[in-house]
Parts: sequence; structure tokens; C-alpha cells
Amino acid sequence: MAEFMILPPLVIGVILGIVELSFVHADERGMSWLTHGLHAIPVMFIFIFISMNITWALSLANLHNTLWISIGVRALIGIIAMVKIGSAAAIAGRVGEKKFHVLIIGLLVIAAPYIWDYLLKGLVGKYLPF
Repeated sequence: MAEFMILPPLVIGVILGIVELSFVHADERGMSWLTHGLHAIPVMFIFIFISMNITWALSLANLHNTLWISIGVRALIGIIAMVKIGSAAAIAGRVGEKKFHVLIIGLLVIAAPYIWDYLLKGLVGKYLPF
């Protein structure tokens, strides 16, 4: 059975939150970038938490988990994240983020569990309590 992850999504969420904040700062002018960026960070945590616990949720629902089902669900979450991120500033009447930055963030949300497993787990995983 897959494990429920709490701290790894927080670690990835902080990293991707900083990336998102730097993209917002580069794309939006004036002081409104900070409020938009601070709004984007908690939403980033939610998307990362969902993306990293898909395997656990599928095993809890007793569904047959394959690589393609996991990637498909994560791709759907990444697309939802891209729509949310791209529309957040546009709804407020501002220019918004560049499409390339939105695409990068969406792909990072999709790849977050794999980034953790193959890159960050060996570096910071031993310092986490569980």
C-alpha cells in the first residue's frame, strides 16, 4: 500500500512556491505582484499535496493503480493548476503571467512526486522526521 505523505509535499511546495513567486514578480508590475504571489503559494501547496498523494488515494479507493493512471490524474491536476494560475491575475484585470511560466509551473506540479523520489528524497529525506 502506498504511503500518505505530509512533509515531502511541504518541501516541494516551498520550492515551487518560491519559483511561482519569482515568476509572478517577473510577469506583473507594481505592488500587486506580492499579493498575487502570496495568494499563489497556498494554492501551490494544495496542488502539490494532491499530486503527491494520488497513489495513496487510488490504493485507498481500492482502484488498480498503474503508471498511466497516476500520470493521467497528475496531468489533470496540472492542467487545473495551469488554468487557475493563468486566470488568477486575468480575472483581476491585470496582465497576468506569461504562458510559458504557467506551463512550467503546471509541468512541475505534474512532476513533483518524481522530483521528490529521484532527486530530493536522497538529499533532504534523511533530515525529515518521517
